[in-house]
Amino acid sequence: MGTSVNMFTRYGLSVRICFLTFVLPVGAVAVDPGTAIQTAAVVKESAPGLTRAGKGIVEVPWQLAQCLRLPLGLVQMVFAPLPEVAFMDGLKNTGKGIAAPFKLGIAILEMPYEVVGGLGNAVSS
Repeated sequence: MGTSVNMFTRYGLSVRICFLTFVLPVGAVAVDPGTAIQTAAVVKESAPGLTRAGKGIVEVPWQLAQCLRLPLGLVQMVFAPLPEVAFMDGLKNTGKGIAAPFKLGIAILEMPYEVVGGLGNAVSS
């Protein structure tokens, strides 16, 4: 349960910003109520595809930021004798920082597939 809430908060805002920035200005202006209902139905059907594309785009900077955990963890381990600095937190950050460049490479390789697949699902719906 905690993972799904974390994933929603991590990706939710970015997906909404991408949607509002790129999709709405293109031509989602409804003149009459019938067009508004049709537009709402199309947006509702294309939301999962846009979410998938947004997740693919957002994952790369997220993993790039995770790479900074390695130097953070090393500094935490060095300064562990000081108050308010825990050695175990340094170990955790170092471990995540070591894995982060590999996850970044995977995210970079997966991003085009996720974006094209997500936008394809949004258009074909």
